[in-house]
Amino acid sequence: MHGTRRRPWRRPARTSAALLATTALGFGLSPALATPAAAAPTAVSVPGTFNSEIGCGGDWSPDCSQAQLTARTDGSGAWSKTFTLPAGNYAYKAAINKSWAENYGAKAQHFGADIPLRIPAGGRSVTFVYDPVTHWITDDVNSKIVTAGGSFQSEIGCSADWAPNCLKSWLQDIDGDGIYTWSTQAIPAGTYTTKAAIGQSWDESYGQGGSPTGADIAFTVPETGSTVDFRYNSTTHVLSVQTEGPPSPPLDETLGALFAPNQTTFRIWSPDNSQVSVTVGGQTHPMRPADVQGYSDVYQAVVPGNLKNQPYQFRVGNNTVRDPYARMVKPGTTEGVVVDAEAVQPTGGWAPRPAITKREDAVIYEMSVRNFTIDPSSGVDSAKRGKFAGLTQTGTTHNGARTGIDHLKELGVTHVQLMPSYDFNSTVPNWGYDPLNFNVPEEQFSQFTSPEDRVREFKNMVNEYHRNGIRVLMDVVYNHTAGKGVFQDITGKYYHEKELSGTGNSIDDSNPMVSRMILDSLEYWVRNYNIDGFRFDLIGVHQYKNVDQWAKHLQTTFPDRTLQIHGEPWSGGVDDPQQAQKVRYGTTPALAGGHVGVFNGTYRDAIKGGTRDQLLGYMGGSSSSTAASVALGTRGSPLAVKSTSPLSDPWAAAFAYDPEQSINYVSAHDDLNLWDKITYSGVTGSRAAQMHRLGTGIVLTSQGIPFFYEGDEFQHSKVVNGDYEAAKNSYEAGDNVNAVQWGEKTANAATFRYYKDAIALRRSTPALRLDSWDAVKAQMSTTIDGSVIVSAISSNAGAPTSHDTIVVYNPTNSTYAVNLPSGNWKKVLDTNGASNTTANSADGLAVTVFKKG
Repeated sequence: MHGTRRRPWRRPARTSAALLATTALGFGLSPALATPAAAAPTAVSVPGTFNSEIGCGGDWSPDCSQAQLTARTDGSGAWSKTFTLPAGNYAYKAAINKSWAENYGAKAQHFGADIPLRIPAGGRSVTFVYDPVTHWITDDVNSKIVTAGGSFQSEIGCSADWAPNCLKSWLQDIDGDGIYTWSTQAIPAGTYTTKAAIGQSWDESYGQGGSPTGADIAFTVPETGSTVDFRYNSTTHVLSVQTEGPPSPPLDETLGALFAPNQTTFRIWSPDNSQVSVTVGGQTHPMRPADVQGYSDVYQAVVPGNLKNQPYQFRVGNNTVRDPYARMVKPGTTEGVVVDAEAVQPTGGWAPRPAITKREDAVIYEMSVRNFTIDPSSGVDSAKRGKFAGLTQTGTTHNGARTGIDHLKELGVTHVQLMPSYDFNSTVPNWGYDPLNFNVPEEQFSQFTSPEDRVREFKNMVNEYHRNGIRVLMDVVYNHTAGKGVFQDITGKYYHEKELSGTGNSIDDSNPMVSRMILDSLEYWVRNYNIDGFRFDLIGVHQYKNVDQWAKHLQTTFPDRTLQIHGEPWSGGVDDPQQAQKVRYGTTPALAGGHVGVFNGTYRDAIKGGTRDQLLGYMGGSSSSTAASVALGTRGSPLAVKSTSPLSDPWAAAFAYDPEQSINYVSAHDDLNLWDKITYSGVTGSRAAQMHRLGTGIVLTSQGIPFFYEGDEFQHSKVVNGDYEAAKNSYEAGDNVNAVQWGEKTANAATFRYYKDAIALRRSTPALRLDSWDAVKAQMSTTIDGSVIVSAISSNAGAPTSHDTIVVYNPTNSTYAVNLPSGNWKKVLDTNGASNTTANSADGLAVTVFKKG
């Protein structure tokens, strides 16, 4: 946002079910150890308490021949077998290759919990099935064996169509919510029919409307390579089938100006007007309809010759229009520039991207390209201040303290999030939330006018961050443009009929070609500029199903990147009649598959109060009623019931399917930053500094992903001459308001040290970075005593109740005595930063962390 807008025995190798305990404020089971890479097993067995009943020498026998499943011959790779068991209560797991070294339990978890199995009086046959790809081990007592039988099955490798016993079309319910799903891209283009078959037989099956006698369910695959999603609801018995378009083609099969040494292909979407042309090199070329896979209403002209660096102008009807896919532009015009951006390499070639194991390991630092170095106190060379090159100049200091990128390395952040850095309309120092060209680096942040030099400068910036161990995120503004004139003359279909962004020109991604443009732009930045992820401005304007598609495409196209994707789950302060279809807290669970997170504004407000008012929240010593909201946030705001289905309440505070979906913060570029919020509320001096550290400490010790704003780490203020109103809305304020003043680092060295110590503690403490809903439930116990919150956390999924980290949040003015469990405990963080004492006290107005030695 910006401007005026607003938001009885067990083997030690496996986890015993007896070790799984219910925790206060808890909710699920934990994945024990990291799942190993999938490898084809040579044997799969079901060791359990029924093994002696089927002829094994004892129970829990992974190498017992009678407990071995059989590899299926239907091409699915699955293993299965049917056993007859007497009545009783049992438990089992799947063991791979006749050993406990690799085993799977409940919900497909490696070293997961035992799977309970209750056989009724009289006994019954039980079919066990295991999938070596998802590692789901299940049985037809606890769940259904659901297949999508139909006219497409021979196309995907089944021996025949309408084969209910072919598990190549097996729908699975790994999380146990009663919804069975299967997704494939293997069905060729065509029209097909299907039904849901239960138990690998047509004896129980369901057609249209979930009826046992329902008609076949028809579906169409528009293009080979399209994604087809099957979803069976075990309560209603409804099988639904949805198709999505195929993955994006290579960049040379997209739109825009596609350069080759001997010709350039120009393409633009024009759904309303057939009078389309391009002018380049002084000649105008009519554009004709073209069939481009994955696109519609495309016009194209192929112009011979080497046109590198030549300007070009599209015209639709009587209007000159910009190229929405332009990779370079002539500043101040609607002309694009032909550029071979992919061929431009950073100086010295691409460096390896910094490794990151999981998204919860991230610590994100938001910054403006200009604000971070424009002030002379940055120590950056004058020609590079406020430029891409200035962001990565090393060796800079002020008053003996590190500045710039060296400061970020000292601080310990893992990601920088760049505020808008692609082509925008306003003149700096405006923040640039008024985009013109989505794929072009902003020329005001470049030292160069040459197209290739500008491309290289941006790539060098990303590359140097990577060399220094920091990943780079882009703040992207696809929800609106600088004005409707940006795209209106091409077609009005780019824009919503109803204004949703608060700027008068919100983009309508419900149109498939607009959605495709956004997807193509995202992929372009990742593929060509090596970007590590995105922050979406007002992601709440977008259809959540589109966001899910974009994210899944990126994560699957670049599986080695661990891309970070998050955004603001609200619109621009207006009512949206399609809210249920947009990104909100309530639809965030449905985005878990693409690893999409949202800014947790509810948690932010519970911690600090409003963003522009003088009311302080929990960090100001609030009542115990606020403590419950903060306690929920410290746990990563997990769903009450784990599911990827949208919630009925769009603004539900408990929304995260996974901790990575909660972006935790108390300060960002919008509104009053943390320090100014505190002083605006009448708190000054040492108490203000302590309150500032409390707010930050809460964020840095919460489950989820911590985020903070440039300068917060040394109490940066945007208040000049007492003007808090300008600080509340500084999107176009001058450098005297927004620029980072590096003298604040030495003036507020104690606060910087606290940030640095708290970040280092987070990065060295696995208990503060749990990576699943199940882990938070099983390994974290949270209690509230008045307004004091105490969280006891285990970093060991194999011993979830053996807590090794305790975090105390104390907003009161009094010291709190902590009842530490038995063992050797050290206080490792207090109000001043890193600590190393054996005291069990937690200071008032502070976050205190204890670790077991």
